[in-house]
Amino acid sequence: MSWHKDARRVQVLDALYGPIGFGEEISALVRAPVVQRMRHIRLSNIDSIALPGISGLSRFEHVLGTAYLSTIVGCSGTLNPSERIALQAAALMHDWAITAFGHLVEEAFAYVGSTFNHEGKLHELVASPASSDVGGVNRQVLCGRESGILDWCMQVFGSEADKYLSVITETIAGRGSIGPVVAGEIDLDNIDNLHRIAFHMGLAIDKEAPARLSRGFLGATDSGSPIFARDARDDLLRWVELRRDVYAHLMLAQPDFTIKLMLLYATVQAMRAGEFIDKDWSMTDVDFVSRLLASQVKETRDTTNRWMAGEFWEMAPLLWLSGPAPEYSRVAAFSEELAKEIRRPVFAYRIKDKRERRLSIEFDDGVSEVFGSNSKKWLLGVGSPTKRAFTKTELLAIHGFASTYFQAQVLPESIEGNTEPVHQGTLI
Repeated sequence: MSWHKDARRVQVLDALYGPIGFGEEISALVRAPVVQRMRHIRLSNIDSIALPGISGLSRFEHVLGTAYLSTIVGCSGTLNPSERIALQAAALMHDWAITAFGHLVEEAFAYVGSTFNHEGKLHELVASPASSDVGGVNRQVLCGRESGILDWCMQVFGSEADKYLSVITETIAGRGSIGPVVAGEIDLDNIDNLHRIAFHMGLAIDKEAPARLSRGFLGATDSGSPIFARDARDDLLRWVELRRDVYAHLMLAQPDFTIKLMLLYATVQAMRAGEFIDKDWSMTDVDFVSRLLASQVKETRDTTNRWMAGEFWEMAPLLWLSGPAPEYSRVAAFSEELAKEIRRPVFAYRIKDKRERRLSIEFDDGVSEVFGSNSKKWLLGVGSPTKRAFTKTELLAIHGFASTYFQAQVLPESIEGNTEPVHQGTLI
């Protein structure tokens, strides 16, 4: 393994971990366009109104935090020096192909039937040199700059560059011996992500917990189940509880649900007009909004302008439905049919219930334990650009049509689950 010894080391003051730094190799990757792009992508999927502390939080802060945890993770001591660097690189680059506004554009792609997946993008480019992404792994990702991934691998790993590019690719996808450490049931990504969002939204957290969990993370079984030290059990229990609390805030904030629904609608209309294609995945948040504002589609321009000005759509009360969440393309079809049913323009959006997650943990003493459970419900929201509250008749129709269309039960815990007219009013 070779490297330029005079390379500058990256050191930052992190909101959760305090002063952290990286070796010369990872420091160089931090400065590459593939990671610098993360400075211009939000960690939250929208510019939150209900949770303003996370509104401007960037993915750059998160990937640095995840990379730091990979330097102290318990299984790191079992790896050789090149493997450790590959693990740190995978942790740093795990979000490298994320679309603008977090997952927003990726979800919009799914509304129009695209199968784009940011976690599989690096594998796609490595495995398919003839990809539609011009430049492949080194395609332009930021201000006309190439990603820098191949050059970095060549400088760090020399003749073994291809081998370790493959290791990094597999790790980001959650495969291989260390893949579940970066992408699994509980991983360094969501350990950092959960605590970071909780901290910035204003919840009281134990800032030492992410480091303790990481040090107690000893690897994964052949089947991919995480292995932890026995003394990490209490922190795992608290992680499950914190996840429930964080996602209750994230999911049930109707003002933020409204914003995301509007931006999705604007994007989907532009995509249907051919103004966005899969190759546009590398846009930053600023690129994305600029494209929406310059759209030739009136509905896209008008909706984006209303979002920016705070003139939000009317919303029906959010509904909890039973069963697995439908595909986004089916939600898109539901929106069109519902509009005909109630004779009003509408757009629907759904969110899987992320408050719960089932963890199957194996401890280093050989004992296995299950924490939490997987939810069997999902959240549906319906919005309309028409500037009047939904009527009682319309709300009854939405309830009934949603239940029939998705063959799912509308659950009694639905937010404001009544059929009285609802006026959105001010959201601040």
